Parts: sequence; C-alpha cells; structure tokens
Amino acid sequence: MMSAGRGFDQYSGSSPYHLHGQQVLVYQVVVVVVVVVVVVVVVVVVAVVVVVVVVVEVVVVVVEVVVVVVVVVVVVVVVD
Repeated sequence: MMSAGRGFDQYSGSSPYHLHGQQVLVYQVVVVVVVVVVVVVVVVVVAVVVVVVVVVEVVVVVVEVVVVVVVVVVVVVVVD
C-alpha cells in the first residue's frame, strides 16, 4: 500500500529515494576509484619519465668520460 503517495513500498521496506541514494553512493565510489586510478597512473608515468631522464643523463656522462679518456690516450700516444 502506498503511503500518502510518497513512494514507500511496504513489501520491500525500501523507498525509491533510498535506492537513489545508494545509486549516488555507488557513483561517488566509482568516481573516487577512477580519480585514484588516474592519480596513480600519472604518478607512475612521472616516475618512469624521471627514471628514464636520470638514466639518459648517466649514460651521457659516461659517454663523455669515455670520449675524454680516449682523446687523452690518443694525444699521449701521438705525442710520444
């Protein structure tokens, strides 16, 4: 029986408004999960980029050192 047209279902003991509230809660949880996933993905991507940049810088420094050593060795050998 409907109670004053307010949408209360006496058989299920629930209200459409309450179900709507549950749906809103589900949507809020989904939004929070999506935001957390996006933030985690962005943080991971930034971390990977930082690691790649650091590795590239280290490789560049190593190559420069090797080039300097080779040039010094060549100069020493040619001068002697």
